[in-house]
Amino acid sequence: MQSSSFADHRTLTAPPAESQPSGPDAAAAVSQATASRSDDGVFPQDLTTVSNRQLRVLCNQTYRVLDRDFPSMEAIFQYELLIEEIERREVQAETRSEPTKARSGFRDNSLFSRFELFSDGTMVGHVKYEMKGSHAVLIQAVVDPQFDPVDVEPALIRRVLLNAHQRRLAVVPYCPRVREFLREFPQYRALLPVDQRKRLEAALRVSVDA
Repeated sequence: MQSSSFADHRTLTAPPAESQPSGPDAAAAVSQATASRSDDGVFPQDLTTVSNRQLRVLCNQTYRVLDRDFPSMEAIFQYELLIEEIERREVQAETRSEPTKARSGFRDNSLFSRFELFSDGTMVGHVKYEMKGSHAVLIQAVVDPQFDPVDVEPALIRRVLLNAHQRRLAVVPYCPRVREFLREFPQYRALLPVDQRKRLEAALRVSVDA
């Protein structure tokens, strides 16, 4: 019997090399793997310790999650935190050269029972509320007439709802403007108690059928 050569034996026994994607397929595979690793990452507990570059990366990763059909409230809240931190750093950088720059931001003024939104030191709008246990009853949204309500009102209500989510408060939307916002952005309805959410959705169905 004729024996095979060493080269032939190596050829017969060597495991076949795995096929590797090339060209656009390779780039897509790497991008998909990177995105998977990013989505599984842990969101930092303290954003003040994160570098500017890492903040931008986290924003891009979170935005991809928000681009889905039904993003979670947690993803929305995380994205808002990232934007707030970026804006805080931008303002901080500007105030180094402009010490007199007026403040901007959002706060819960418990003394007057209202959530307030500021721009350049001026309160541009507020939402009056009443606390009933762990429920924040939103009574009225008010926008300063000097400002455009189309821009201010959605930003104000969004900040109110995110603040309630952060504090684990349920929201009761007595205010018509808040109910209108919830009609346009259904992902925030998860903050409502079950009975309130069912009542709101039933009312919205009636308005659509009318």
